[in-house]
Amino acid sequence: ILASTDVNAFATPGGTIFITRGLLQKLNNESELAGVLAHEMVHVLRKHHLAALQKGARLGIASDLLGEALKDKNNPVLEKAIKAGTEVYARGLDKDDEFEADRMGIVIATRAGYDPFGLPAVLQMLEASNAQDSSLALMFKTHPAPRDRLSLLDRIMGSHFDAYTAPTQTDKRFNSEVSRHL
Repeated sequence: ILASTDVNAFATPGGTIFITRGLLQKLNNESELAGVLAHEMVHVLRKHHLAALQKGARLGIASDLLGEALKDKNNPVLEKAIKAGTEVYARGLDKDDEFEADRMGIVIATRAGYDPFGLPAVLQMLEASNAQDSSLALMFKTHPAPRDRLSLLDRIMGSHFDAYTAPTQTDKRFNSEVSRHL
């Protein structure tokens, strides 16, 4: 849990998942938290960040080679890789990676016994939030619009999750644990 009022969650290529205090305080139950964490797990499992870093590094290496040929300038490749990594986190992942993480994250959370509508509930909360709120700036910069994500999920949720019934919500346990850590 990051001690930040920003509303966001993200994973590192190595598998560490961070959630900000600001987002955690806005969640209502474990199913919403499970949906967010499963979304981030998919980024790790599908190596979205690594692929973006490699793509950026390839572009950086090509740029370096061209720069060397034109200027004979000695720029370390590592510096380009670091810049590419920083840019990935500042810019966010590809929209298709985010949509894939939403779809697969719902499946993971559901298979773990959580309400499949936990992540969509978080997206609805984000959609209803003021986009000018500075605590949401990075999240809105690095993710597709919540309405686009909800629209995509709406097309698949009804047909695939009709058989699931919402498990008993564990709001009391969730609220107790969250308040203990915040």
